[in-house]
Amino acid sequence: MYISRPSEPRTVLLWGDRWWFAGTGDSKQFADLAQAVELLVAHFASEPKPVRIRLLFQPDALQTVAVTCPQGDRATLAAALSDEFSELSKPEHAWSHEPVLPNLSDVATLRHVEEQPGLLGLATQLARRGLAVDSAWPLATFLHALPQDWSKSGAVTVVAVHKERAISYCHPADGVREVLHWHGGSTLVEVGAWLDRLLERDAEEPILLVGADEAAVAALGVFVGVKEHPGVELLSLGEALARPVEFPRYHPAQLLPRSPMVTAQRAMIAASVALLLAAGWCGTTYVRAHLATRVAAKHQQEQLAALRSEVAQLRENAAEIAGLRRSLEGGAAGPPCGDLLEKIATTLPAQVTLGSLRITGRTVALDGWVAPGAGRNAVDDWRSRLAPADAPWTAEAKNGPAGSFSLMGGFRL
Repeated sequence: MYISRPSEPRTVLLWGDRWWFAGTGDSKQFADLAQAVELLVAHFASEPKPVRIRLLFQPDALQTVAVTCPQGDRATLAAALSDEFSELSKPEHAWSHEPVLPNLSDVATLRHVEEQPGLLGLATQLARRGLAVDSAWPLATFLHALPQDWSKSGAVTVVAVHKERAISYCHPADGVREVLHWHGGSTLVEVGAWLDRLLERDAEEPILLVGADEAAVAALGVFVGVKEHPGVELLSLGEALARPVEFPRYHPAQLLPRSPMVTAQRAMIAASVALLLAAGWCGTTYVRAHLATRVAAKHQQEQLAALRSEVAQLRENAAEIAGLRRSLEGGAAGPPCGDLLEKIATTLPAQVTLGSLRITGRTVALDGWVAPGAGRNAVDDWRSRLAPADAPWTAEAKNGPAGSFSLMGGFRL
């Protein structure tokens, strides 16, 4: 079985009622999330599946507020804030928060939460169509990480705007960070007035303006008098989305459940490799079993028991992780290779050892050995458990010399 190298995730932005894409500056408007799925699937229709997506998620239902909170992880904040914000206790509502920082005499964070659920369903539907959402982030978190050069004071102000929507991330050097939203036909005027107040306070304030189109960029340039303020930088939204912005693995603003280091797929691959390695070692031992001493045989059984214990732990991890990610799993249809590997791992008897496993297209081939002294029907008994009549694959056994055997089969259409 061959596993292709995963592609780099594509950054896309869902802002309000539009998709925005890196580099081009193009946008596509949708009426609801169902249409949003269809538009994004059509945009990547020519790409090999699955396509990995890094989603910047900023619908109008995602709100950001500053809150005081205890110093702790996501579970601590959920317990502390759920009475005030009931959405934090509802699994269908996506939420996250910025890193907890000191705020005058207390500690505080910016909390992002869906007032109406949408992200988990969107990610699930995209996964079923071959678009795997690796991560999802509030637009404000992306804006904070966007500047390539930081001011000496550490202050950062980034504003993204188009004609009817705008959002800013502002953290003054001597003040409290905040995220502001604007909606409606007067958005450009209101954002321009807000920027004027910032620049009146400090004419050299470093500000990054991200415009969704040339008209928005030009309008903001007029409002703030860019030529008079060297700290102001203009950038198009397409260019911003194309920048190589990186987020730490454990950044708390991640809106989707955190992906574990051991995923269900990785656990099954590890279990399969462990079984094949055990087969290579144990197969040689079985061939020489007639000449081995009782001490060597006992040592073999101890090693085999230890290996089975490790494989059992991997299976337990795989089952737990699969449960956590089940609502988001999906992708292009294909042979159920993972199910077959799991079936092999859970039905393989102690007296049967695998030598090799090959999956080519929809064809499956296995070979191995049977331990000396095992029953004549050991392979047939295992084959009947591995490939019952209702299994999505077939398998036929053939015995060979010196206790060897082979299984040939394939996935049903």
